[in-house]
Amino acid sequence: MTAGRRRSGRCAGRGGYGLWSGNLFASLAAALTAALSMGFIVDVPVRAAEGYEAGENIQVTTGLAGDLSTMGFTCIDSNYRGGSLFVADEIIPYSLASKYDASDNDYGTSDIRAWLNQYFADTLSVAGEILPVNLTEVDDSISDRVFCLSVDEVREPAYKDFLRSSWTPEQGTRYYWTRSARENTGNLAYLVQYNGHIASSRVSLTQAGVRPAFVIGKGAADHSQGRVWYEGDTQERTIHGVTYTFRCIDPNYSDAGRNRAGALFLCDTIIGGNACIFDENHNGWPASDLRIWLNEGLEDISGIADAVTTTGYTYAGKSSGYQIAESRFTKRKQPGAATKDKLFCLSLEEAVRYGEYLWKLDGSGSDNFTLAGTYSMGYWLRTPAARDGKMCYAVTYEGTVEPRETANDRIGIRPVFVAMQE
Repeated sequence: MTAGRRRSGRCAGRGGYGLWSGNLFASLAAALTAALSMGFIVDVPVRAAEGYEAGENIQVTTGLAGDLSTMGFTCIDSNYRGGSLFVADEIIPYSLASKYDASDNDYGTSDIRAWLNQYFADTLSVAGEILPVNLTEVDDSISDRVFCLSVDEVREPAYKDFLRSSWTPEQGTRYYWTRSARENTGNLAYLVQYNGHIASSRVSLTQAGVRPAFVIGKGAADHSQGRVWYEGDTQERTIHGVTYTFRCIDPNYSDAGRNRAGALFLCDTIIGGNACIFDENHNGWPASDLRIWLNEGLEDISGIADAVTTTGYTYAGKSSGYQIAESRFTKRKQPGAATKDKLFCLSLEEAVRYGEYLWKLDGSGSDNFTLAGTYSMGYWLRTPAARDGKMCYAVTYEGTVEPRETANDRIGIRPVFVAMQE
């Protein structure tokens, strides 16, 4: 890193709706003591560090009135985006929550998303344990703490018995919303009916309630202890105050210096380019704003190895069709400054090596980076393009690997790091 270098004005820390903090465990301990003294048995969520298994239930206090002041949430997936996915056992009626929206089926700007994150999330007794997640359906880089499930998730066979079992409808709970817009419409969204069927309706419907979901993280991992990492293993790392899940894609990674450095972990999601551009003026990785932003923002470096990230070549050419092959590019040797980093972007050579992962997000088994957000139309590689000092390679949602202007904030960031192997 360059000593004393100021961060560019085009780079900033990412923020979301803000995380609630408080003495959660002290409150839970007091509640447990009081309940036991009165002879009650209570289900208290204090095992986040160990993780939960599908089917486990927790009781969560909320800021809602009446019978919904305490709600049950059931774990339906113990390995969902780095944590355990919990879904409410009951539906919150429209009168206590919010309609989807007045007229627009864009979940990213909807009334229901704002209510869940700006009001409901802060009132939950497990707020401090919730792991914010990035939703692919929204065009911003804000992480959601509480959310509606997608229509694909309610169709998921593993979740069907819980999410689509029938219930007795009451006022405002005849249906519950998903976060998925109906295709080719501007005011229709998918919902689940009381008989378990999936339908769609106008977003202004008042007979539909909210069935909130959230992810409880598995606790802060002790990265300082050595262990053996395998392909598919995950770690959580915090960059500029936001926690991301990283997944091992190579347990025997060789860096740009041909050193067997450790296990390579790739971020499951794309950080929006509005957080930081590659650079305002040039395509050189060693002095780039992006390199500085990544390494300044990494909050815990324990267990992370220094990797050689020197870029010794420039390239010309492009690939397409969600495939990448070395034969599509021509290279020219360009000696550059030697660099080592804890957190970095893949090179073009590494993109070729790990081509099967380039368009897979969130641990998907198939290519699912096929839709673009405003600031995530692609993500940067650290390799400069030939013949132009302001072009660098990027992986795009359109299935290409091609040069883009380094000042383009529509290209996001998908960082990697190397974990030390025991």
